[in-house]
Amino acid sequence: MRQSNRSLRANPAWIRAPRVNIDLMVQSKTIGTNTDYSLYTEDVSRSGILLVWERESRVPFIVNTLIEMTIDPTGEHLGKPVNCLGKVVRREATGEAGGHGTRLGIQIVQMENLDLNVWEGCLKELEQRFGIEPETTTKAVA
Repeated sequence: MRQSNRSLRANPAWIRAPRVNIDLMVQSKTIGTNTDYSLYTEDVSRSGILLVWERESRVPFIVNTLIEMTIDPTGEHLGKPVNCLGKVVRREATGEAGGHGTRLGIQIVQMENLDLNVWEGCLKELEQRFGIEPETTTKAVA
C-alpha cells in the first residue's frame, strides 16, 4: 500500500462537496494518447477526486487537461472498472518522490450511466459509513 502525505490540505474555498479518504488505483491518460499513468485517489467527493502521483518522473497533466480515467481498473473494490472523463482543476507539487510528487484535483465531467450507477453506489456507501449528509448526485452524459 502506498504512503500518503496528508500535510497539504486544500483551500476550504476549493471544497465543493464533503470528501472521503479512499485509496483506489486510477489509470489515466490524456485524450488521444496511448500512455497510461497509474495514480491513486487520496480522497473522493461528489464533485471529483484528488489524485496522487508519487513517482520519480513527472506526470504530464497540467491544469485544464482533459483526461480519460479508469477508476479501480481491476474492479477489485467497486465490482467493475469505472470509466470517466475528467478535467484537471488543480495541481500541487508535494516534493515527494525525488521532487516529482504531485496532487491533482480532478473534476469529473462525463460518466456513462452504467459507470455512474457504480460510482454513485460507492459514494453513497462511503457517505453512510462516515456519516456524511449526501449532496446532489453526479450527472450522467449519455
